[in-house]
Amino acid sequence: MDSQLSKSEKKRRAKGLEHLVIELAALPPGEIASLPCEQEVRDEIASARNLKGGSRKRQLKYATKLLRDKPVEELYNFLAQKRGSRLKEKREFHELEHFRNLLMTEAVQLYEERRQSNGFVNEEEPLEFLHDSVTIRTIVDHLPQVDKTHLKNTAMQFAKTRNRKFSRELFRILKAAAEKALYARKQE
Repeated sequence: MDSQLSKSEKKRRAKGLEHLVIELAALPPGEIASLPCEQEVRDEIASARNLKGGSRKRQLKYATKLLRDKPVEELYNFLAQKRGSRLKEKREFHELEHFRNLLMTEAVQLYEERRQSNGFVNEEEPLEFLHDSVTIRTIVDHLPQVDKTHLKNTAMQFAKTRNRKFSRELFRILKAAAEKALYARKQE
């Protein structure tokens, strides 16, 4: 999945992780001690509390670096529970945008390739259009409740017309699947 990330997307994700660390550093010392992460990360975040200015920024960036390749979902949940933070929701929103952008890019490329090789695209077979899509498989792995048929048809409509309404519809489909997944987790 990381191989598909653009340099700008990697920077946005790093910035989001930095915001997480900044909010964690604002927690009281007792809560920092109970963070669901490695002791080294807890120590770095705790030591940043007593610093000011540039040294604090460096310390926070170092703590961010330590978390870069580790799963941080538990930290987002911890922060949401303790402070009512909306960072997790923002992160999930950006993830859905990323999936939508990947799908639109892949659909446009495929549409153009087929149009150039055949001179046309058979629009009567929309299911066949993205049948072996890597992006669709990635989306289904993350959001099993997604309506693949609707997703493929809407991606094809976007590729054909480049109309923003299909871009918004793709996002609505992804958001609905994410909400279904969240509801299913709450029911367990």
